[in-house]
Amino acid sequence: MSVAHGVLVHGPCYIGDKVFVGFNAIVYNAIVGKGSFISYNAVVTNGVRIPPNTFIPPGANIDSQEKANALSRVPEDSREFTREVQRVNQEFPASYHLLFVENLCSCGISYD
Repeated sequence: MSVAHGVLVHGPCYIGDKVFVGFNAIVYNAIVGKGSFISYNAVVTNGVRIPPNTFIPPGANIDSQEKANALSRVPEDSREFTREVQRVNQEFPASYHLLFVENLCSCGISYD
């Protein structure tokens, strides 16, 4: 799961693997299936179940199961965006290690 800045995730809820939650989105009392994409400023609430690989558009208010069932699949450009965000996020730990080590060579390599 990748969560952008300003997101509020509040239980009870479940968010599946490989889900992207965009800026300022809210997920409260919901189940979000694997591979879904929640766009910026969207709200998902009221006990809805979002099927896997579902796209929630920007600013959408998904507060009923009928609205959740009417959503489309994640478009390929959003799926690619999610993969790229997850790739970059996986690189952060190695970079953080370089920033916070005590022994750092002038070339930027840490040593013991």
